[in-house]
Amino acid sequence: MSTSLLYHAFGVVGYFYQSTRFIAGIIVVAIQADKWRLRCSVCRSRDVHCRGKSIRCFRTVSIGQKAVFIVLAVQRIECTKCQTVRQVKTRFSDGHKRYTYSFE
Repeated sequence: MSTSLLYHAFGVVGYFYQSTRFIAGIIVVAIQADKWRLRCSVCRSRDVHCRGKSIRCFRTVSIGQKAVFIVLAVQRIECTKCQTVRQVKTRFSDGHKRYTYSFE
C-alpha cells in the first residue's frame, strides 16, 4: 500500500505509510504523522515541543469484504506561544471519534 492509496481511497492527507498487517480477516494499516506539519490546535503556531504519543485506531472504508483500520500514534505537543498541552488534531477524523470522515 502506498501513501497515494491512503489519500485517494481513504482521504488520509499529510501522513506517511508505515506498514500493513492482516489479523483475522481485518486489514490494519499503520501510518505516521509528518513532523513538519505539527501545529498548536489552539493558536496554530509551529513553535511546539513534543510531549509523548498516544496510539489511536480508526475504522475506515472496507476493501472488498475486509474491514480496514488505520493505526496512528497521535503526538501530544506543548505550545511555547500559548502554553497549552494538547494532542494534535487528526485531519481525517473528527475529535474523539473512532472512525474517519470517509467511513462516516
